[in-house]
Amino acid sequence: MDEENERAKRDFINAFHDYAEERIKFLQQLFSDGHQDEAMTLCLSYIDSFSQWLEWPSDKAGQNFVKAVVNFGKDSFMTLVHPLQAIRTFNRMKPCWKVIATHISGVFIGPYYELIEGNEFMSRLSTHLPDGERIKVESELWRTTVAGIAYFGMRNFAIHKFGATPLTFSNTTYQGHPVSGLDFHRLYKVVSNLHSELRHRSETTGQWFGNDEIVDS
Repeated sequence: MDEENERAKRDFINAFHDYAEERIKFLQQLFSDGHQDEAMTLCLSYIDSFSQWLEWPSDKAGQNFVKAVVNFGKDSFMTLVHPLQAIRTFNRMKPCWKVIATHISGVFIGPYYELIEGNEFMSRLSTHLPDGERIKVESELWRTTVAGIAYFGMRNFAIHKFGATPLTFSNTTYQGHPVSGLDFHRLYKVVSNLHSELRHRSETTGQWFGNDEIVDS
């Protein structure tokens, strides 16, 4: 009986993932039919859901979104730090962060900004930080990434303000070249890759998303 139950469970999990793939593929049809905003909103919603399962048991929704996209989205562009995002983000946080934002604006001077790897960003910034501030900034670095922009600038608007439109990066380069923005096609690849990781975990463990406690919690 246990073997039969286990087989039934695997069949049910596989059926879930098959249906998830159908729903993801439908986003392309929705986009092609002229419903771009709706396709993007659903895409961001799916990324959000998948991220919470991938980063379980963490309950930090925004950080989970960004970490999952960075770790499993298979898009190196999403991992890059945007200095202007860092400045704006830290200026919106508690007063102690405004000093850090000022340091960043002194190191990375606009209005033109270059996307940068996280390690290089911290290396260039560290000599301008007060003692003990490096670890503090590193813990919040996820907020400064392109994936962070997708969360704060797109996901939150899509869910809370009834709007999801592509984002462009004016005055922004990477390795000296203009960068593409965040659009449906980029997000679609990310959501597909996140689901692939979830399916892989399910298939290799026989448990929901790699751990049955995720759906029981």
